Amino acid sequence: MLMKCSMRLLTLACAAMLLLNPARSLAQGVSADKYFPEGTDTVIQLNLNQLMGSKLLAKGIPLVVKKYGENVMSMMANFVPDDNVKKMMQDMAPELKNHVTEEAVSRAMEAGKEAVRDFTVAINSKEEVNGIPQLTICMGIPAVNAAMVEQFVPMMQGSGQIEVKSEEIGGVTVFEMKPNTAPMAFYMAVPEDGMMVMSISKDTLTKTIKNKGKNNVNPEFKALLAQRKNSYTLFAAGLAPKNRPGEKHFVATLTVDKDINGNVNVECEDADKAKEKAKEANEGFEGAVSTIMGFADDHPELKPLSESLKKVKAEVTGSNVKMNLSVNGDDLIKAMKDAK
Repeated sequence: MLMKCSMRLLTLACAAMLLLNPARSLAQGVSADKYFPEGTDTVIQLNLNQLMGSKLLAKGIPLVVKKYGENVMSMMANFVPDDNVKKMMQDMAPELKNHVTEEAVSRAMEAGKEAVRDFTVAINSKEEVNGIPQLTICMGIPAVNAAMVEQFVPMMQGSGQIEVKSEEIGGVTVFEMKPNTAPMAFYMAVPEDGMMVMSISKDTLTKTIKNKGKNNVNPEFKALLAQRKNSYTLFAAGLAPKNRPGEKHFVATLTVDKDINGNVNVECEDADKAKEKAKEANEGFEGAVSTIMGFADDHPELKPLSESLKKVKAEVTGSNVKMNLSVNGDDLIKAMKDAK
């Protein structure tokens, strides 16, 4: 609940800062790795810059809007209390497909590449600070800097939804933010232009800022982190947590470009544990995607996705468990165009 509320507020804050400062020069090449907690053993990174270059999204979004946009917009209008806004949405609905073209989407995605480049969660799952996991959340936002945040704080306080306090630590302003609906505060700082760092632990954030670029990841995790590539949309890797006996580590990747490709690799302690994990993975995957496959089966335009999901099975080789997903983008686009 805390993280959901916090991320909602931060998203609104970032959007407002970018809108209020459109001419800001952009900070490039800022790495989230400098702000990993000491002993990091798990990383989840969403590469939004790569996703905004996806050819499949640029072609697919207009087709989705063409088929569903008018109905969705009209349905959303029914929940809007303001009659003027409701009428505007209802009038806009039939014309939506004419404005959301491949060219318009491509332009918007190109601009979006520099809005938020990446979103990274880094965790030290083996050690806690005052009973709180060592975790940092880093957002690469080229246009953001400390002065912008400080200018925006009064607006956040004035909203009445969040209490904000600040403290100087090592020359960096650390903000303590306590949403009214959350049970505890979270902490945020902009230690350098282009990078926003957050944590639910003040101690973790403080140590990370003071040790900028000096913290070491868990030695056993280095080889897993080295598998990360800029071409991935999503990268997740980690050493097995304490509550997963028999497992050693995992690496998962997803790439959404011209096609959709994903894979998961889990290394177990032995072959027996790998077979057990594969059975668990197959059952879990089937349950997780059953609703998606049911919806896709009823919509011809999603047949290539449904067929691809049905082929995903965990395979065991020795102590390793592997799952792969592959969706041909051309087939998906063709099915969307052919569907009536």
